[in-house]
Amino acid sequence: MSSDSEVQASPPVEGLRERKKRERGQALRRAAVDLALEKGYHNVTVEDICERCGVSRRTFFNYYSSKEEALLGRVDTVFDEEDQPAIEEFEAGGPHGRLVSDLKHLLAFIVDTRMKKLDDMHQYHLMLKQDPSLIPLQMARMGNSERLFRQIIQRRLDGAVLPPVDVMGTHSGDNPDHDIVVSPRAEAVAALSMMVLKTTFTRMRSVDGDPGPVVDTLFDELRALFREEAD
Repeated sequence: MSSDSEVQASPPVEGLRERKKRERGQALRRAAVDLALEKGYHNVTVEDICERCGVSRRTFFNYYSSKEEALLGRVDTVFDEEDQPAIEEFEAGGPHGRLVSDLKHLLAFIVDTRMKKLDDMHQYHLMLKQDPSLIPLQMARMGNSERLFRQIIQRRLDGAVLPPVDVMGTHSGDNPDHDIVVSPRAEAVAALSMMVLKTTFTRMRSVDGDPGPVVDTLFDELRALFREEAD
């Protein structure tokens, strides 16, 4: 068994400015979901969201391009803005300098950020249940998660020689994300990563605490399976 000390879901250090920006974005999204549950999705306007949060339209559009984006997140990602520092750390070769250990650390971090938002997730699912017309938009958003994982992992394999993949929908350099040539190895690792994420979320519904050991156990099972096949 590998040590779960390497996969503790400790967040990277966040500056005050970044924290305030993240919290305001979360407040806008939470207000959008609450209003959708109260009034119905199609009856909510950007002005309603701004009034609920006490901000201007200009401030709203600094965070989201539309009410749909505020409600569902950007269509090209299922990652949260809180994941960006951890993703960039992984792409740059950290935190341990070993691919599998670092991947476990990243996956545990992503699960941990979601588990701290169970109330928000519950409200979100209530909104989808209330208005099934939103489900195709959500499915389109989910469909791009593995694509982003492939890019993130390929950048790690390449030594992160390209500008970071910005999981919140913009790119910090001149090379668009789709220009990244993805290898079969990155595709395989991304597929396994998505499987581990899904299984960890399922298991964490009945387990309290750090998701790191759950991720660690799943990787151990995969390692044992591949070793058995090799023998």
